[in-house]
Amino acid sequence: MANYDYDYVEKAVEVSRREFVGILGVVGAVLWTSAYVATDLIQDRTKYIKMRAQGLYKDDGKSKVRQSHNNPAVTEMYKNFAGAPLSSLSEELFHTRYVDRTKLV
Repeated sequence: MANYDYDYVEKAVEVSRREFVGILGVVGAVLWTSAYVATDLIQDRTKYIKMRAQGLYKDDGKSKVRQSHNNPAVTEMYKNFAGAPLSSLSEELFHTRYVDRTKLV
């Protein structure tokens, strides 16, 4: 193996106190701005979710048929196409996976 002799010396970076405080101020401003934007987005999302839920409850209160198993269109669809509720075809077509969204509100 060859013995290599490196004589590279890294130059020291000199920063005055005033420059250091200025750099910290810029970094702090960037962090504060990004935190503010993230908080604002989360608040807007939460507000939208609450407004959407209120609208759904309002629409549900106005509807004549409030239970899906009493809905004539649903019963006719099962009679003509899907067979019966909870059949394998209806499970595959109509049922979705549950996602707990209570922590989002």
